[in-house]
Amino acid sequence: MKRKINRVGPSTLTVSLPSKWAKTLGLKAGDEIEVEERANQLVLSRERTIEKKDITIHYPSKQRFLKRFLVSAYIKGYDTIQVTYDDPVLFGLVQETMNKLLLGFEVVEHSKDRCVLKNIAEGMEYEFDNTQRKYFLHIKQLLSHLIEAIQNKDPQELEHLLFVDQTVDKLCQFIRRMLNIHGYKDDSKGKSLYFIDNLLESIADHCRDIAKHMQRTGIYPSSDFLVLLKQVAQNIETYYQLFYTFNREKLVDLKERDVQIKKSVLEQIEKHEHQHFLFYHHLLGMTEICHDLSEEMG
Repeated sequence: MKRKINRVGPSTLTVSLPSKWAKTLGLKAGDEIEVEERANQLVLSRERTIEKKDITIHYPSKQRFLKRFLVSAYIKGYDTIQVTYDDPVLFGLVQETMNKLLLGFEVVEHSKDRCVLKNIAEGMEYEFDNTQRKYFLHIKQLLSHLIEAIQNKDPQELEHLLFVDQTVDKLCQFIRRMLNIHGYKDDSKGKSLYFIDNLLESIADHCRDIAKHMQRTGIYPSSDFLVLLKQVAQNIETYYQLFYTFNREKLVDLKERDVQIKKSVLEQIEKHEHQHFLFYHHLLGMTEICHDLSEEMG
C-alpha cells in the first residue's frame, strides 16, 4: 500500500491513515497511536489496553506441584493471584515461591486460610530489552563462577553461582510473563525469543547441577573438563555478541566450534572414570543447547 506525503505548514509532513485500518481499531480524531522508528520503517500501532486478570487457586492440603501452579499463573499474566488453603503451613510455601520466582509480586493480604499476591511493579514490564540483556549477562556470570570454582577448587564460588542462579530463574519467568502479556515489538521474533530464553535457562540449570554435585561429593572435575567448559563459555559469549550484532561468518565459525566441542566431550566420556560421568553428562547437555542456540540464529 502506498500513501502520498502531504505538507502542513512550512515544515510538517503528514500521511493519512488507511480508512479500513482506522475503523477496525476504532480510531478517531484526537486519539493517540504509537509510532516506532525501525531503520527505514515507521511502525504505527494502537496502544493496547492490557486487561488485568485475577485468578483463585485452592489447595486443600500440601501439594508438590504448588510452585508449578503459581508460576504458571504468573507467566500467563495474572495480576492478582488469590490462594486459598486448608493448611496454614501452605502460606510459607507460597511466600517462598513468590520471593524466588515471581518478580514484581508481593503479598497484599494474608489470613489463616487465604493469601493474595499482587503485581506491584507496573511499568517494569515494558523494560523488555534491558531485562533480556541482564538475563544474558547473568548466564555468562554463572559460567564464570563455575569456571572459577573448578579452577581454584573454591566452595565460595559455588555459593555465588547458586545465588546468581536464583536471579536467573526469576528473570526467566519474568521474561516469559512479558512475552505472554505484551508480545515482542517484532512479532516474527517473539516465539524465537521464548525458545532462546528457555535454552539459556537450561544452560543455567546445568551449571547449578554441576555446582550442587561438587558441593555434595567434594569432587571437582578434571583439567580436561575445565578446558571444554571454557570453550562452551566462549561460545555463549559469541552467541551473546551475535544476538545483538549479527555476523554470518561468525555464526558459521560458531557452528563449527559447537560440533568440535561436542565431539571432544563424547571422547572424554569414554576415557574418564564413573565419578566424573555426571560432569560430562551436563557438559554434553550444554553443547547440545549451544548447537540449538546457533541453529535458532539461522
